[in-house]
Amino acid sequence: MSASSYGIIVEGPYDSAFYEAVIQRLSPHACVSARVCDGKSNLTRKFPALLKTFEHELAGRPLEMAIVIRDADGKNPEEIEAQMRSKIANRDYPFGLGVKFFAVPQAMESWLLADVNALNAVSQRRNGKRVTKSHEAPESLRNPKGWFREFLTNQNVVYTAEVAREIAEELDLNTLSVRCPRFRVFSELVDC
Repeated sequence: MSASSYGIIVEGPYDSAFYEAVIQRLSPHACVSARVCDGKSNLTRKFPALLKTFEHELAGRPLEMAIVIRDADGKNPEEIEAQMRSKIANRDYPFGLGVKFFAVPQAMESWLLADVNALNAVSQRRNGKRVTKSHEAPESLRNPKGWFREFLTNQNVVYTAEVAREIAEELDLNTLSVRCPRFRVFSELVDC
């Protein structure tokens, strides 16, 4: 059962644009509210207080689910999730479906590289070059942010938060699930 409202806490504006679009696709009628932390260290430090800001988000009522999302940068995602979970172990939040934690194996940009058709659609719409291939196992890439920026530069497309949103809106979620196994974990989390 999907939530009708989500609060997400993310590292930056690119992440916010991407995750808002993907959650809307996974749960089409849901409200998504985001808090952007300006980096991993700020997210780690601020998320317990930021969770409280979701308690009165909907006309004085709390959102149904809060999700704290960060890049793992090659570290074990489950360990990062456990560390974040331990920071609020003795705190209560009024979210009906709770507080969830998620770490993408490298960085969110690896997921943007999963679907050649989505990349091509956005590149062509932005007067970029035709995209004919994407990465077969994008979650295995080291430094996917740098790789993705260079990829877009080669297509004559500037990487912005709006580009991240557009690609997220075009992604074939089945292709993303096949090429990025951790996306399946994320989609199950959203679709509890």
